[in-house]
Amino acid sequence: MTYELPTGLLPGGRHEAWSPAVPAYLVADVDGTLVGPSARATDAVVAAASRAREGGLVVGFATGRMRLAVEPLWRQLGLPGPHVLHNGAEVRAAGRSIATWPLSPAGLASVFRVAAELGAYAELYTPDGFAVTVRDERARPHWELLGHEPFAVVQGPAELGDVPVLKATFGLFDGASPDPVVAALDLAGVRAGPAGSPVTPTITYVNATDPTVDKGRAVTAAAAHLGVDLRATVAVGDAPNDLPMFAVAGTAIAMGQAEQVVKDAAHLIVPEVDADGVAHAIDACLGWRGGP
Repeated sequence: MTYELPTGLLPGGRHEAWSPAVPAYLVADVDGTLVGPSARATDAVVAAASRAREGGLVVGFATGRMRLAVEPLWRQLGLPGPHVLHNGAEVRAAGRSIATWPLSPAGLASVFRVAAELGAYAELYTPDGFAVTVRDERARPHWELLGHEPFAVVQGPAELGDVPVLKATFGLFDGASPDPVVAALDLAGVRAGPAGSPVTPTITYVNATDPTVDKGRAVTAAAAHLGVDLRATVAVGDAPNDLPMFAVAGTAIAMGQAEQVVKDAAHLIVPEVDADGVAHAIDACLGWRGGP
């Protein structure tokens, strides 16, 4: 099946290989996709989300954030999900977790060891909040973005007991390179991915998850939960950590400000986040569905 591209959409690097089914489930990255420098979605994105609900297009998040950090956006947009959280370590639907892939005991121990050896600040995410390895006030802009402060300072896995850690996030300040953290985590067998947020430009992040975790695996689980064929899924994102979901989705859409490697992996490209590119993606999918 082929679709005409509406105004605002351009071919991506994989456009010639694009062979989608009728869109049924659209999953969108949050930072740099659903929201820009503001923590709230624009009126245009809110309106597009409303049209998606009316048109029967299921929309969810695919984010590195925890559940508590996206609840304000969920309330604003009213998106039913399933939602992909913690960079793919958790899938939630109807207010409950339907799949998780937490860090193994060895992986969690490696996170603490790397933080200690490099003198790095790290956040440890559980299903209900996050702890930190040190209370570093330079991370406060991130806490404000999350809408929550750490519930504890912990120095090792034993202090967390049997509570699963879905993801760890290293915060790097003052322009420090993420490369040493990424290299140390890779050596320890922990999946490491640098990330950033336009809302906290002074902090560079490195997300650490179980090596089996990525957004692609989570989107596959979410689509299966819905009973939706992957060819009928649409993934929208702007960063390299979105590439795994681009690889499994029937339609992969890059934001206009995305890095070239992301545009090359996409079937389509929409305008940048400041021009409400994700709203263009939603409306295109609704048009291909036949309305509204």
